Amino acid sequence: MRRLPNRQYQRNLEYQQLLEKLLAGVSQGWNQALVLEHLGSRVDDRFFRAWLRDYGGRLRQLPEANHQLAWQLVRLSRVGCGEIGEIAAEIGRDLLSKPAIEDEVGADLGKNPIKSQAAGVKLTPNTGGERKGLGEEGDLQHETAPQSAPTISLSKADIDQAEAWFNQGYQQAIEGDFLAAVASYDKALQFKPDYHQAWNNRGLALYDLGLLEEAISSYDQALNFQPDFLQAWNNRGLALHDLGLLEEAISSYDQALNFQPDYHQAWYNRGLALSDLGLLEEAISSYDQALNFQPDYHQAWYNRGLALSDLGLLEEAISSYDQALNFQPDYHQAWYNRGLALSDLGLLEEAISSYDQALNFKPDLHQVWYSRGNALYKLGLLEEAISSYDQALNFKPDYHQAWNNRGNALYKLGLLEEAISSYDQALNFKPDLHQAWNSRGLALYKLGLLEEAISSYDQALNFKPDDDEVWYSRGLALSDLGLLEEAISSYNQALNFQPDYHQAWNNRGLALYKLGLLEEAISSYDQALNFKPDLHQAWLNRGIAAGESPNYNPQAAIFLRRQFPASTPLLPNPALTQRSYKGKLLSFQEGLKHCPQSTHPEGWGMLHLCIGNAHYFQGRWERNYREYWYQAVDEYHQALITLTAETFPELHLEVLQKLIPVLFGLGRNTEAKQWRREGLEVWRQLLNSQKTSFQKRRLEAKFISFSQIEVDVLVEDGELVQALEAAERHKNRYLTWILNAQKENILSPSYAEIQQLLNPTTAIVYWHLSSFALNTFIIKNQSTKPIVIKPSLPNSSSTSEELTGIQQLEAWVNNWDRQYQDYRSSKEKADYPLAPSIKREVGGNLPPSWRDSLPEMLKQLRDILDIPAILSAIKNESIQNLILIPHRDLHRFPLHALFPDNFTITYLPSAQIGINLRQQGDGLTGANDCRQTTVPLLSVEHPNSEDLEILPYAEIESAAIIQLFNNHTRIVGNNAEKQRVVDTLQAKSLKNGHSIFHFTGHGDYNFQRPKQSALALSGKDKLTLEEICQLNLSGYQLVNLAACETALTGKQTIDEEYVGLVSAFLYHGVTNVISTLWTVTDYASSLLMIYFYWQLKKGKSPAVALAKATKWLRNLTDYKLERMYKVIEQLIIARLPPDEKPLLPHLRNELLRIQNMELSQKKQKLFEKPYYWAAFTITGSRI
Repeated sequence: MRRLPNRQYQRNLEYQQLLEKLLAGVSQGWNQALVLEHLGSRVDDRFFRAWLRDYGGRLRQLPEANHQLAWQLVRLSRVGCGEIGEIAAEIGRDLLSKPAIEDEVGADLGKNPIKSQAAGVKLTPNTGGERKGLGEEGDLQHETAPQSAPTISLSKADIDQAEAWFNQGYQQAIEGDFLAAVASYDKALQFKPDYHQAWNNRGLALYDLGLLEEAISSYDQALNFQPDFLQAWNNRGLALHDLGLLEEAISSYDQALNFQPDYHQAWYNRGLALSDLGLLEEAISSYDQALNFQPDYHQAWYNRGLALSDLGLLEEAISSYDQALNFQPDYHQAWYNRGLALSDLGLLEEAISSYDQALNFKPDLHQVWYSRGNALYKLGLLEEAISSYDQALNFKPDYHQAWNNRGNALYKLGLLEEAISSYDQALNFKPDLHQAWNSRGLALYKLGLLEEAISSYDQALNFKPDDDEVWYSRGLALSDLGLLEEAISSYNQALNFQPDYHQAWNNRGLALYKLGLLEEAISSYDQALNFKPDLHQAWLNRGIAAGESPNYNPQAAIFLRRQFPASTPLLPNPALTQRSYKGKLLSFQEGLKHCPQSTHPEGWGMLHLCIGNAHYFQGRWERNYREYWYQAVDEYHQALITLTAETFPELHLEVLQKLIPVLFGLGRNTEAKQWRREGLEVWRQLLNSQKTSFQKRRLEAKFISFSQIEVDVLVEDGELVQALEAAERHKNRYLTWILNAQKENILSPSYAEIQQLLNPTTAIVYWHLSSFALNTFIIKNQSTKPIVIKPSLPNSSSTSEELTGIQQLEAWVNNWDRQYQDYRSSKEKADYPLAPSIKREVGGNLPPSWRDSLPEMLKQLRDILDIPAILSAIKNESIQNLILIPHRDLHRFPLHALFPDNFTITYLPSAQIGINLRQQGDGLTGANDCRQTTVPLLSVEHPNSEDLEILPYAEIESAAIIQLFNNHTRIVGNNAEKQRVVDTLQAKSLKNGHSIFHFTGHGDYNFQRPKQSALALSGKDKLTLEEICQLNLSGYQLVNLAACETALTGKQTIDEEYVGLVSAFLYHGVTNVISTLWTVTDYASSLLMIYFYWQLKKGKSPAVALAKATKWLRNLTDYKLERMYKVIEQLIIARLPPDEKPLLPHLRNELLRIQNMELSQKKQKLFEKPYYWAAFTITGSRI
């Protein structure tokens, strides 16, 4: 493998020395306490454990094993030192299964130093003559050691003893018993102190024991008696090398070479030391010397390749690896590093072939599997890359790099949850891996889990505070959360570390734009363009901001200069100081100068698209709008020149989404329909080309209009059944994405299955909205196909400004939103706590408002939706019940109020949900029927929610309703904490559990993140839609959210489908849900709910009970109210406990108030206006 960088060398050396100390200590008899004492904090050091595993892996790769070391590792495990001992034992046992080493030891996969040992020989008495038979066994061949003059006279007996002990030590060393070998060499030296071979071999045994300083002392003794003992100089160099004393090691190798210049092992080892010093050119020269004397020296060729690779001379490195493999074809290390060099050259297929060769000879090399995965990843073969990473992890489960890159591959495949799991594994083994924290954040961001993404980014920055890309990504997430100031702070941090980060300047501009700081936004865009003039996104954003800014302000650029003094000062371009419509066009046109068609086809096309948009929107404000729209069409066609379906299919569809409605608006219907069909075909092909469900979901969400267009085209073609099924399919797909994201198999019914919801007295009215058409399907029992109320389109010759049905609806919705928002923000919205407020609203002189305009607005909506045509389609039939299935914004409006009150009306989010509920309801017993007096009621009453207004009559409402139920559970006020509410909702089984959940608190719909729509509980607690979807609610026949507002409160419109709290409860098993579209005065709401439950207890179904309660409220007078209070007094008051506080005083005060009124006042209708009664809806399966 590649040699470790110098900065890691010291840490690995420390680990090596610690292990050697432990093994030596165990050999000397250390017990558990001593071992743990020397281990210290390393006993729990995950990095030490990882190093030990890697060390063992390197030893396993050698063809022969050091059995002495193996036994020491096994002994270490027996002392008892936790996981470290277990790892040591595993390594030791593996090494003992291999042949014992004789004369060569490999240092690691990157280098193989060579040491020399003297063989056992027969000694003759020293008689002053020539010493014979002192053969030295070198690393690769037998050599004759140089001789020195004898200095000590020995007897034959001493020589024999020395010879015997020397040979015994030699044999013990071969067998791996190094301690015994040292003792034998010591005995030999007692008889012959100048026995330089014994001193050398003693040093080798000490080296194998990890006692490097002692080994060097022995080599020094050998050299003292035999200064030209070149093997001792070589071995001394090895010991110094392992101690990190690289210069001293080189000096020893130089001494060996001084005595024998062709000593190739010393040249080789010298090259290794120079390489570790970073002196790569000198290292290569040493390897060349070794190869000059030993051309087939494959280790030298291999390490020469490593040095060349580190110098970036990759082709030369590959040539060296090839030479190594020429002499040693099964040299897996060379195959591996050859693959790395090829990968760095971008020759990925050839690199993979080299990796495969390495694995052919050594299948368990986790590094090779990892690098193979990286090459496959770069080739875009992501599944194959993941398989390689899995193999690496199979052999090394704590390989954090493999876990991280596996996550990257899964991320690219769109398998985001699985990617996050891989990142988590990487972080489990390496908590400070900032890259994994960052990638984890990116995956969470794509899943829409923005807070969690920011937390991951924060972790990445904790370990690498100067990572400009993480600061940038953090800014994106904060911006999407609407935390724009914090987003700008993050972008500023990114720019502090990387002042020319053009994407950060661009997105900083976007955040300023959203804050309404238009000139400051333009200054940021200008900075982005200063660093990257062809950044078309910045030109687009600049143009949009310039179009909305009323005046040029030079102070914005001056302030930016002060904030970022290191930034390059910009001179204002006089041509770009204009604002409004002309300023917008000038920005886009200036962008075209920097993004020519030939080199920037995407930017060129997008700029023409935005010029077209500018003309279109300007035309909407002009009487001669058609002139502007013709210019828009010309620009859209220009955009399509480069943004083709083949090259940029998504951008091609974006252009068509703009072009088609303009063509319809100009009356060029035939042309518009042709483009619509072409776009639909491109969209289908693009959708089918996506590999994962996540990618398909992203695409459908982005181009939801083409899902809707499909329905329009099928209606035009007369394929009405298929059109309805397509509308239902798209609706169910989006509902499932929000309510059950993990579900892959999305159910959607056929037309025949939808018929299951019908009977002779029930019909379905099913709306479908696209950007171009409003289609209404009417489905009657046993009809072979639906009836469709078709939209009207202007003809091409018409010069009138008459709007189409869909345009009329859009205008009406905009007016509704504007008036409703004004109403909510005004003081007029305040609910007055006492009944006199009713008189004020009946006879007071309030200024005109949304409430006052409501009857007229509903009349307009009735005409736009052509309710008379719908009624005409079902006249002369026995239809008494209607199921309304709205689409998009229509969910927000009281469609039931547009029909005569002789119909009993319920809503459904989709036909499929109705079918599911009906199948589920068939299994319910009478005990679960919400009309039974014994049915259990769960009442969560007026939680004290932080920052939300108190509902004064909620307490009275709840006190009255619970008297109608013998079996009830109450959670009141501060007790309505989330965990308690959740536990109580699921406290019992279906057989004995609650059947009704009555909630008198606030709720809200989150437009940007539907899963965060929630019921407000006590304090800051909220029960979100996402959490509701985790509950089993199949035992509930009724959930009442009558105090919750489910209409949107902002200016946004719904492009896909409305998915709120009601949908969540129904999707997860609740049979019926009552909710309100807006917040009604809680006095009126309380009266309606009390009457509703009264009708429910009289045996009416929830839908019928609500219809009766609504009709009763519309006609309610104080005279009727007085009669009801008297009945309540007779039936309920006697059963109330004496300490019942809210209900008793209220009844008495109300009766007293009404008794003092004039008869004419008593007969005035209190709640006749639609504001009071039209908000209440029931959604569910049965009428």
